[in-house]
Amino acid sequence: MIRHTLLLEILISFWYIKEVVVDQDHDLFAMIMVLLVYLCLKTVYYIFLDKHVHKYISLLLVITIIGLGYSVFQPITFFLSFNLAKCIGTIKKESILLSSVALLYAWLIPSIYLQNFLLLNMFSLLFIGVSISMTEKSQKLSHDNRALKQEMEKIKEVELNAKEYALHLRYTSKLEERHVIAQKLHDELGHTLSGSTMQLEASLLMMDKNQEKARDMLGTVIENLRDGTESIRKILKSIKPETASMNIQTIKMLVMETQEKSGITMDLIYNSDIADIDYTKWHVITVNIKEALTNMMKYAKATKCTIKFERLNKLYKIAIKDNGIGCNHIKQGMGLQGMNERLSHIGGQLILDGTDGFHVIMLLPI
Repeated sequence: MIRHTLLLEILISFWYIKEVVVDQDHDLFAMIMVLLVYLCLKTVYYIFLDKHVHKYISLLLVITIIGLGYSVFQPITFFLSFNLAKCIGTIKKESILLSSVALLYAWLIPSIYLQNFLLLNMFSLLFIGVSISMTEKSQKLSHDNRALKQEMEKIKEVELNAKEYALHLRYTSKLEERHVIAQKLHDELGHTLSGSTMQLEASLLMMDKNQEKARDMLGTVIENLRDGTESIRKILKSIKPETASMNIQTIKMLVMETQEKSGITMDLIYNSDIADIDYTKWHVITVNIKEALTNMMKYAKATKCTIKFERLNKLYKIAIKDNGIGCNHIKQGMGLQGMNERLSHIGGQLILDGTDGFHVIMLLPI
């Protein structure tokens, strides 16, 4: 708004100077002094623009313009319109006031200046209205941008809190698992081990006095320790996750990380038919899926990807399909060659199709 007003004042200053040049009825020194007085007051106004006193300086400018216009040189009233606008708060009030001022001074101004005065007032009014409108739009846009930035910061904060919560939940789960293991070992083995220790000490004391009884006590300790060993196996079996469950969780984590990094919508489809896939096959599947997803993020320009596990008659089928740009002529680089080699080592097969998006199919023998 300030730079617009300065531009308008410069234009009107040229117009004022033109009137000075063509005027023959007034003293040249007085005409120039009127402009210098106005410019000095205007400079003071801009110096104190950010302070409360600038309102009073603006009012002083209006009074000075009216006084000098009456008594010295009337073209100084060309500057009146936008200086009056500075003193008023709203566009509607400015419009009413400027229109009233134009009519009020029309009969006081000689005909030689009337046309220029009315023209400049109308132009000033239009210019100020457009400038205020542009300023309001700019302020609204700036406000919208700040609101959007604040919203993005809130979203980032929520995401950060969610990640912190996930880490805290994972840490808490580990502590709970450790507590369960410790409690079961204490309940199942504590009594057995302490009792066996006492019996071993007693058998050691009985060894010289009654070897038969000491032998029986050692036999009892051996049975108790066998039972304890079996209890350990049962505890470990109960808390150890199944291979399929553990590995599918790894695939889930990989899918979630890919979706978070790329923004691509990911779908993972599987059922209990994959429960008996062994560790070696799971390792190959996991590494190959990771390679396929990396290639997709780099080259596919996809928005959606589906990973599907199926059990056929004699084969496991794992398909990774995206809706990207595809590839009519597939050239196997190091990544695809590595996928093919890993599958070949376990008797599997890799099929690639780039006609409709990109389709990677892994076939593994059951």
